[in-house]
Amino acid sequence: MRLKGKVAFITGAGKGIGQATAVRFASEGAVLGLLDRDAEALKDTQRQVEAAGGQCGIFPADVRSSSAVRSAIDQTAQRFGGLDILVANAGVAIAGSVVDMPEEDLDQVLEINLKGVFRVNKYGIPHLLERGGGAVINIASTQGWRGFPGWAGYAATKGAIIALSRQVAMEYSKQKIRCNSIAPGAIDTPMNEWVFAQADDPAAERAKWDEGNPLGRIGTGQDIARAALYLASDDAEWVTGTCLVVDGGQLAGGG
Repeated sequence: MRLKGKVAFITGAGKGIGQATAVRFASEGAVLGLLDRDAEALKDTQRQVEAAGGQCGIFPADVRSSSAVRSAIDQTAQRFGGLDILVANAGVAIAGSVVDMPEEDLDQVLEINLKGVFRVNKYGIPHLLERGGGAVINIASTQGWRGFPGWAGYAATKGAIIALSRQVAMEYSKQKIRCNSIAPGAIDTPMNEWVFAQADDPAAERAKWDEGNPLGRIGTGQDIARAALYLASDDAEWVTGTCLVVDGGQLAGGG
């Protein structure tokens, strides 16, 4: 029960990393505010949170809307008496090189991936300040550290999230707010399942991703949820301004 008595707000909570993090946090004692634009997926997360013995409020909304993000955060704090943890996880991947990517696609990736994180931090941190401190976790990617052909906009936003997280850490450290980012490697999420489905042989493509990882498999949402739990808990009380790479050794091995 490392998060007993804590209130957390998580975006992109309907599937993948966000869902796994919500259920993990609930099992560790946190109560939750959960936001996702997929209302049905969000209800599924709610069922899993409740099955884990947790409690949550759900907000079917889009992180592109400042008013929706602010309202969801404010309602979470009001319902549960405050806010201690922010997890800005919502993201989208739209393929394209810097030459081929239409500007409107880049605008969408910026609005969701980068400005979505910015909005969670902007409207959530004042509530953490009222509590005398807290933890902010922004979900980046290994593509913020190295390039993969065909993902210019995605990589740009994930690198920016790492830099923004360092900035937030330095701005609010004296107020006992810790801010860190997590850089997942390839994770078995609906986003990557879509990538596999585009291949001529989806099973072979998935196997290639597994075999190309030093630890022999791509990651799961639970791998990232455990990292988020560490950063959210008192176990990480002296950790701020860092990017925790959770990728099965991919960056270290150059794969």
